[in-house]
Amino acid sequence: MKQIKKIIVCLLAMIMLLGSQNVFAEEKADNFEAFYFDYVYDTLIANYKFEANTEAMAKAIAMKVLNEHPELLEDMLDVTSDYFDKHTDYMTKEEMAGFTQSFNGEYVGIGISVIRMQGTVEVESVFTGGPAEKAGIRVGDRFLKVGSTDVSDYTVNELVELVRGEAGTKVQLTLGRGDETIEVTVTRAAVQQNSVSYKELEKGLGYLYISVFNEMTPAGVKEADEFFKLRGITKVVIDLRDNPGGDVYSVVESLGYFVPQGKTVVSFDYRIKERNSSLRSVGDVKKSSGYKLAVLIDGGSASGAELFAGNIRDYKLGKLIGSRTYGKGTMQEMLNLLDNEEVALGNIKLTTAEFVLPGGDKIHGVGIQPDFYVVNRIISLNTDHMEPMEFGLDLKEGDSGKAVLAVKQRFSALGYAVGEVDEQFDHNLTLTVKTFQEAAGLPKTGIMDMDTETLFSSVVSEARVLMDDQLDRAIEYLKTGK
Repeated sequence: MKQIKKIIVCLLAMIMLLGSQNVFAEEKADNFEAFYFDYVYDTLIANYKFEANTEAMAKAIAMKVLNEHPELLEDMLDVTSDYFDKHTDYMTKEEMAGFTQSFNGEYVGIGISVIRMQGTVEVESVFTGGPAEKAGIRVGDRFLKVGSTDVSDYTVNELVELVRGEAGTKVQLTLGRGDETIEVTVTRAAVQQNSVSYKELEKGLGYLYISVFNEMTPAGVKEADEFFKLRGITKVVIDLRDNPGGDVYSVVESLGYFVPQGKTVVSFDYRIKERNSSLRSVGDVKKSSGYKLAVLIDGGSASGAELFAGNIRDYKLGKLIGSRTYGKGTMQEMLNLLDNEEVALGNIKLTTAEFVLPGGDKIHGVGIQPDFYVVNRIISLNTDHMEPMEFGLDLKEGDSGKAVLAVKQRFSALGYAVGEVDEQFDHNLTLTVKTFQEAAGLPKTGIMDMDTETLFSSVVSEARVLMDDQLDRAIEYLKTGK
């Protein structure tokens, strides 16, 4: 109880330091003393004839608390950071390590990306040279257990949280691979996280996805640029949806493949005006990159992603398509704190500046509006173009015909990997049916019997599909200019 009282006094001191006059309107008092202190404080402020020096008062209280209880220093710093903007934060040494890894494009894990399929989470890709590759994990492996925990119904985020851990520790995985169940033990390690992917959508038209801006991003954009030029691609969709931003210098370097050399990419507006500065494009692009661009944005595009999109707009390099961005137009810097044998603290990530786009806009709390406002639709799965389902046939491996095609078409539309969508009931389809049956609690026969067909038909009728109208609109713009 004494420690609780100490912390309450600490909270009071810090909140007063920041000018609050009614702390317990938001924070309920845990004891009478704290409640009464709040009452007396409010009464004093409300009735005092002159202006009270609350800052000096709070500092005096804080110094008294720290002189008597120096062990509360970290608590006081943590609480203090909470009363600035939501991007200012006290970070422990452990949190700092994770934050630094995210900027380096690294995280501690096993080196895979995963995707939620119908009924299970499975391996989408295996990072070259990572722990998972060394342990023999393959694309398509399905997660059944992590240690002794059944994860067959876990979401992607729940699974990732369970698989990640400290470098050097081991995690035992039970995986489904076809008809087999295998067990592997993987040693967690720092792995490189690729933030960039790219492909050719059709002749002359490319697609570049940037999930976050970290130290690895510019190299990924360079690879994409080389890929596009090698194939004669001149029209590119850049997808920044749900990109939270990241390292501002990585944004600037990545923009160098599109924004002409020497052009101002971002200016920083500090409270201390003498610190105001700007960064310019350092790329090899002289006048134009030669690309016609369409940039996809949404409410998850924030910070560095907004800086990137704003440059494309302000320099008229392409059109923005989607919905209004998040509106996080501030920059944070690390305030290094004591870290020695006597006092070991983390850091405070402090908002110190707003960034200004080349056209002069500040977007904090406002965001960026797209040139073409498009919201994706979620619709019922349309089966009108598919073969009609036939029931009561007990379809199995080796069978063929339109009834098999109807099943494959629907499994494929639901996101299952069925291989060729044809009229052959092959081994891939057998495995897919077993996966569906296992998730549904049916016997794992691999046969499309009446029970399986009935439940499958119900799932198909209730399925909802995300229509990427934003991407379709971007492609339309690049093709027609409208």
